Amino acid sequence: MPEAPMPRTLVVNFNSPELNQLALALAGCDGLQAYVRPYVNKGRGWERALSALPLAGRAYARTFGRRLMSDPRLASLTHEAGVWPDLCAASIGRLHLLPPRTRHRWTNQLVMSVREAVARSACRHVPNADCIVGYEGFALPAFEAARSLGGRAAVLNYPVAHHRQRRRVRLEENEREPEFAVTWPGFNDWPEGHEERLDEEIRLADAVLVGSGYVADSFVAEGVERSKMRVVPYGVDLQTFTPVPPGARDRSDQFNVIYAGQLTQRKGIAYLLRGYRQFARQDSHLTLVGSIVGSDAPLRPFADLFEHIPHQTRPALAKRYRQSDVFVLPTLIEGMPLVVLEAMACGLPVIVTANGPAGIVRDGIDGFVIPERDANAISDRLDRLYRDPDMRDEMGRQASQRAREFGWDAYSANALDVMREVTSRLADWKSQGAYP
Repeated sequence: MPEAPMPRTLVVNFNSPELNQLALALAGCDGLQAYVRPYVNKGRGWERALSALPLAGRAYARTFGRRLMSDPRLASLTHEAGVWPDLCAASIGRLHLLPPRTRHRWTNQLVMSVREAVARSACRHVPNADCIVGYEGFALPAFEAARSLGGRAAVLNYPVAHHRQRRRVRLEENEREPEFAVTWPGFNDWPEGHEERLDEEIRLADAVLVGSGYVADSFVAEGVERSKMRVVPYGVDLQTFTPVPPGARDRSDQFNVIYAGQLTQRKGIAYLLRGYRQFARQDSHLTLVGSIVGSDAPLRPFADLFEHIPHQTRPALAKRYRQSDVFVLPTLIEGMPLVVLEAMACGLPVIVTANGPAGIVRDGIDGFVIPERDANAISDRLDRLYRDPDMRDEMGRQASQRAREFGWDAYSANALDVMREVTSRLADWKSQGAYP
């Protein structure tokens, strides 16, 4: 049976890596009608001039300049919207002299402005598209336009568990760990009607594209038809995240544990800290890489246990992985965390919960899948890996091989299949007069 043709696709994104990769793949096969998103560095003359400046250039390279789009086909089809609020939000997020609550409130308001600008801009491209792929919260106007015109497929990209499950788990966790509640901001700063907007996006979508079975299950638990869910695991940059060559690892006298991601209770940071405290040895070291959410007050009682490193570039993070012995992410609510794949690709055994990574990590092979909210399990698995260097090496080798199954090429190929399948099914319904 011949492969269905690639539909002309409009991609509407915030800044998710999976939709960046999908847009790139669509541009490469002449399937991209337009890509609408916030600011991106296209290497324009003014951007090259800014990059060449001594001080401003370095600041730009560490921030907005990292959003580099080097593919000329994709750049020509990319339409930026909400640029100024986007740049302002990113700048304010780095102004640590501002009180955290003020910084969070202003940043959130600006992000909502970005969302509205991107969503409005996307609508202009709907009439020329066969398929619209929209990021959660940014897709509704385009989906509504597609439905009014008829015959256009709508695919919602949803990068994390269903919003009502997120709310429920957060409330549960705040009762269990009230001192860490400040690290998990609430939903009060969402604009009025935001959850209803997400519900409507899900209703209008012909398919919901998610990164893990855990996320798909969270939607089904909230009443969404299983038939609407499409699970396509995300990818990893296999050129940047590479293992230490065989025989080249310099086995240090220190057992290095690393965590990467926002320092928030959503990621289970309290359980990691308590588990590591139970395990800690004189020759072990814990590094937490990422930005602090809300306040560092809950972390202070554990300050003697860890080294905090701010957000790192991908090459710098890969280097830190290669200097470590094990990666830990005891997350409570997730989509499919890229940091797990990145650590595995660098040859690290991983300790994770099933809440997102379970479809990637094979328990006892690539590392350990542990129960959520279980500091004792974290301590136990760290102890096993500490005592058994051969196990660490073998799990790291298996993890690296496993990660190679999840390159971005594999993600893009599977996501493109979803575009073809959904669009073809919609065309069949239309030909039978059955399109809703």
